[in-house]
Amino acid sequence: NNVLCPDIRKAPQINLKAHNSYSFYTPDDDGTGTKFKGMILFDLTMLYLTNLPALAHDSLLLSNISYQATEALLKLYDQSKSLNKQVFLAFDKASSYSPEANQLLSENTVLRLSSNGNELYGISWNKGENSNEI
Repeated sequence: NNVLCPDIRKAPQINLKAHNSYSFYTPDDDGTGTKFKGMILFDLTMLYLTNLPALAHDSLLLSNISYQATEALLKLYDQSKSLNKQVFLAFDKASSYSPEANQLLSENTVLRLSSNGNELYGISWNKGENSNEI
């Protein structure tokens, strides 16, 4: 948490209550961005500490997290290369981030999807075949 937030912020906490019960939260902060940040940190911890071979995160998880924290998360994703594990990250609006963040994204990008023929399998799944479709 200190890597993501240079100012002092409360870190996520996990409480194991029984063999089948737990709570995971950040004290005094139940905002969406904080919850997503906590989940990402938990996932990265599991990637680092277990035999989990890969991690996949969608851009939605990062959308409510501050730019500063997102850029720090990109560094943590990048450092996971040393584990010989894979991270799959969908990332939107890269141009909104710093040159350093864009450099990390560029160095680690394997597949870049976009409109106008660069869709996965060449198909835009959200467009109808008929222009009259709603």
